[in-house]
Amino acid sequence: MEICAATDLSPAGDAAVALALRWAEAHGATAVLLHVVHDPVLAPALADDVPGDTQRARAALEALAARANVPCHVEVRTAEDVASTIVAASRGAAYLIVGSHGKSGWQRLRLGSVATAVLRQSHVPVVCLPAVASGA
Repeated sequence: MEICAATDLSPAGDAAVALALRWAEAHGATAVLLHVVHDPVLAPALADDVPGDTQRARAALEALAARANVPCHVEVRTAEDVASTIVAASRGAAYLIVGSHGKSGWQRLRLGSVATAVLRQSHVPVVCLPAVASGA
């Protein structure tokens, strides 16, 4: 059994990883730690440093996996459509755990919501953690 945590390496993503590791340990499962680096095909100027971001994400997830008490698989992908890539990568998992940033209004309209898109597209059960309060 696999439990997949999709993280953007933010506090919300950290919470998703922590929950996935706890669940994997409790159920004797493997944790899949997933990060998708946005690689905009139509607007490459908006991609800051895709190779560097990919390398940093892999290093961060491998460090988390090394400290985990369960078998972990680290996966870092690049994609134009982050939500669809998360859904595809989690196919076959028992659960997919994601964090939400809690954006609303103009920010959500401008940036979209990966968590909402994942919830709509996923074929596996999704646990969506609420935004982490700052300063807590």
